[in-house]
Amino acid sequence: MNLILLEIIRQKRTVLTLVLVLIILNIVFMYLITAFQEPAIASARSKWSDLRNQAARSGYADAATLYRQGLVDLDKLNARIPAKREFARVLSDLLETASDNGVATDAISYKASTVKDEALLSYQLSLAVSGNYAAVKSFLSDLRQNPELVIIEGLSLTNKDLFVEHVVMNLNLTLYLREGA
Repeated sequence: MNLILLEIIRQKRTVLTLVLVLIILNIVFMYLITAFQEPAIASARSKWSDLRNQAARSGYADAATLYRQGLVDLDKLNARIPAKREFARVLSDLLETASDNGVATDAISYKASTVKDEALLSYQLSLAVSGNYAAVKSFLSDLRQNPELVIIEGLSLTNKDLFVEHVVMNLNLTLYLREGA
């Protein structure tokens, strides 16, 4: 048995030497990782956690500041809500935006309802616009940038012919108006 083992060692000396060198390198690298790199990683994680906590705390403000900022935001929101008497103008602006983008509008239907506990009217608008895809997309982009409080509740796109670029977009919008103004 010993003779066989010695013969294997003599024949495979370079391979066994390489394996022994790799084992020694592995032990050295493991020592370096545990002795130097793990404490450095722990220190970096601790610093990162401290910086993250500090950044999170810096975003907090006192209650009075938050309240004042909330009032300013509410004033901005209320300024975006047109009066009830401006419904025709807002609808006209919507149709003008459609024509400016080169889309055709079909029938528009709406249903008014009041918002509980607020002096607001909610108009549920349904309309269909049609045109090429770029024009419909441009209209949707302009609609999103409307200064009034118009909310896109849903939309669907249809194209009946795969070879003709003619898209029909059905939109469901909600428009808020102030009552009594």
